[in-house]
Formats: sequence, structure tokens, C-alpha cells
Amino acid sequence: MNSKVVTINDRAVPLDVEPRRNLADFVREDLLLTGTHVGCEQGICGACTVVRDGRPVRSCLAWAVGCEGSNIRTIEAYDDDSVMIRLREAFSAEHALQCGFCTPGMLITAQDIVRRFAGQTIDDERIRYELSGNLCRCTGYVGIVRAIQRVLAGYQDEKPEVAPLGALETLDLGDLDAIPVEEGASAAGRAATRSQVDGNGRRIESTFELPHPPASVWTVLRDELPSVVACLPGAELTRLDDDGTLAGFFNVKLGPVAARIAGEGTATFDDDTWQGRVDGQGSDSRSNSRAKGSLSFQLEAAGEAQCQMTVAISFEMSGALAQFSRGGLVEEIVSVLIEQFQANFDRHMAGEAPLETRSLGLFQLAWMALRRWLRRLL
Repeated sequence: MNSKVVTINDRAVPLDVEPRRNLADFVREDLLLTGTHVGCEQGICGACTVVRDGRPVRSCLAWAVGCEGSNIRTIEAYDDDSVMIRLREAFSAEHALQCGFCTPGMLITAQDIVRRFAGQTIDDERIRYELSGNLCRCTGYVGIVRAIQRVLAGYQDEKPEVAPLGALETLDLGDLDAIPVEEGASAAGRAATRSQVDGNGRRIESTFELPHPPASVWTVLRDELPSVVACLPGAELTRLDDDGTLAGFFNVKLGPVAARIAGEGTATFDDDTWQGRVDGQGSDSRSNSRAKGSLSFQLEAAGEAQCQMTVAISFEMSGALAQFSRGGLVEEIVSVLIEQFQANFDRHMAGEAPLETRSLGLFQLAWMALRRWLRRLL
């Protein structure tokens, strides 16, 4: 038990709950805010979506005590929200409500879409992409997409009004999207990660320190790339030609979605500036998922015997895995990957084999997130 406090729907609520209690169960069972629905309990379906500090998140994947100091908004807090009023009317008019189970999560995501794209013209494909993190098991998304288009059409010449709820001010999603996932973590030698929207995809940049001279690290990156790739959980490099052309696989398993993405790309290195880049694309036929993107890295000296590495990943995903391309989940995934890469790279520099982690799994993700949360408390 603890005495932490979280703000939920403009009300300070003590977090006197067990550390393992998730946010979805907390708001439903302890606060009786049952508009938040629990579907898959694995972060897949989006029925439990709430807004945390201005961003839609899966409440079934968030520990309640980990939300200390956060501003949480559930579907019950949108009664007087101008955008939500229009969305409710549009969902009814376009027969988008269907069975209603996914509706709270759909409405919260739709509200996020309208606020971000108000004043713009976007096509149905873009709306479906934005909705890819919310699953509907009824007749489809046609009515939902039409409802969102209807509301967007009403905002061509105006911006959404400020939400009337006291503590909830107008949300600058652009700034909030760049909030560091682990602010200040770099001071302790761990990765500091930032995430932001990049076109139709996302760019995630992480900086961390390594206890090795930069020249030694660069030599390993430059000359031992297969071993370096093996430090990233789930990654396999099967071919590397002299001109930098490469091929390999990336294995990932999150909830019911398992993918083995076969990809190819090109690696380039600049020995003068200690910068490198890998551009590539790939697909997985089983989950019908596709991904393309780039990974760039740069070394800087940080003293005589250590260096600082900055890794930036820009990517776009489609298919089943696209549901993980927005919100806090993808940041958590990348944070776990970078944290394990950092640990395995240290082991490689010390002449030790990387820890055996064949792919990224949901349990592993939750465990690593819990470890980072515990570290932040210390």
C-alpha cells in the first residue's frame, strides 16, 4: 500500500492500491467508472482507452500506482466536451455505435483524431490508420469512419473549444507527444527516450552512456555488425554484403499478434563523424504486417573512458502490428528494446554472450516496465 495521488476526471484520488493493480481495474472497480471497458486485457483491443496527460493510453497496461501525479480522463469526463458532443451525435446518425462495447475507447480515440486534425482534410484511409489501435468485432468501421469525417467537416473553419473540465486545459498534443518517456534517466546511465510523430509514422530517439571509449565502440559497430544486431532482442542478421546491403528478421510477439518480419536494407557508416545509418523495409505474411523505416546512431565522447550513444528510429507500420504504432505502448516497447540492447552491448564489449531473448513478448514487456518504474521510485 502507499499514499500516492492521481488526478482522475479533475478529482485527486489516493492511490491506496496494490502495486500490481492496473489502471483499468482501479477506475472500474474502485472508482466505479465503468465506462472504461476491459476487453482483451493485453493492450490489443483499445476498449480500455483513457487519456493520460493528454494522450490516449491503454489503461489495462498501466499500473495504477505508476500514474502518480498524472491527469487521467475517462469517458465519463466528456459529458460537456464540445467535440465529444458532436461525436456522440455523429456516431448515432451514422449507425457507428453497433453493439457499443468498443464505443468508449472508439470515442476517446476519435476525439483525439478530431482535435489533432481539425481544420484539415484527411481521407478515410488515414482515419482507419488512426483507429488501428481500436478493434471492433461488429459489422465494421464504415459507420465509425463516416461519423469522424462528419465531425471533422464541421471543424473546417473553426478549432475545437477548450474542454470545460476544470483541471483539463486545452491540450497541445504536439508538445505532449514529445514528452520524455524517462526524463532524467540518462543521469543514472540509463536511456533517456523521446518520441514524436513523424509523418505517418513515429520517430523515437534515445540517448544513453556506455562505459567504453568511443573509438572502441565505433570499431565494434563498424566491424562486428552481426554481433551488434544480435544484442537487440528478436533481431537476426542473415546477410551482410561488402556494399552494406543486408537482410534479416525481426521477431515480435505481443498478445495474440506474433510476427516474424523478413526485411532487407542498407547500412552506411561515416568514420569521420562516428555516425551510421540503416534504411530498410520488411513484411510478415502471417500477420499481414509491413514495416519500413530507418535506424541512425551517433557516438560522442563523454570522458576518457566512456561515450554517449544516440539512437534514432523512424518507422511506419501497417497491418496487425500497426495497432502498436501510436500511444505509450510503442514507446514502452522501444524503451525495453533499447534497455536490453544497452545491457547486451555491454556484455559483448566485455567478451560475454548476449542474454538469450529470442523475441519481445508481452510478459517481458510488462516485467521490464515494472523494473523501470521501481527504479524511478528509488
